[in-house]
Amino acid sequence: MESLFESTKLAAYFLWQETRHESALNLWYCAEDIAWFLERHHMTELQSLMEMRRKNRHDLGYVEFMRHIAYRIYIFTNEEDSLINWFAGERLLSNPEWCQAVVRVAEAYRLSQGRPEALADVRSERVKNYYDGMGK
Repeated sequence: MESLFESTKLAAYFLWQETRHESALNLWYCAEDIAWFLERHHMTELQSLMEMRRKNRHDLGYVEFMRHIAYRIYIFTNEEDSLINWFAGERLLSNPEWCQAVVRVAEAYRLSQGRPEALADVRSERVKNYYDGMGK
């Protein structure tokens, strides 16, 4: 399996490709936050994202999922146009490489629960703090 660092970097790269946001660090945080969201919702396998992708765009589960992705894109890119964020999220969901990378990160987070040392490849204190706080 690719390292957590490489998977996060790839997920952040695809976020850049869709948003063209100038802050690589914010895109890194965004990739981590999306992976964290996936892990919290037990979406740590590629199949779970593929099932989401196959849902009808008017399905409430799909709408809720995309709202979460678009919101995270908004938070880290400061793009105020919700449709731009929504469509960026949909394009990411249709990108199998992004899906695979972000699911790898989510799976690493799942496997590391209760073992913060397992997140040694994570460079941001922000995600480390998520997990330090969860173990208490």
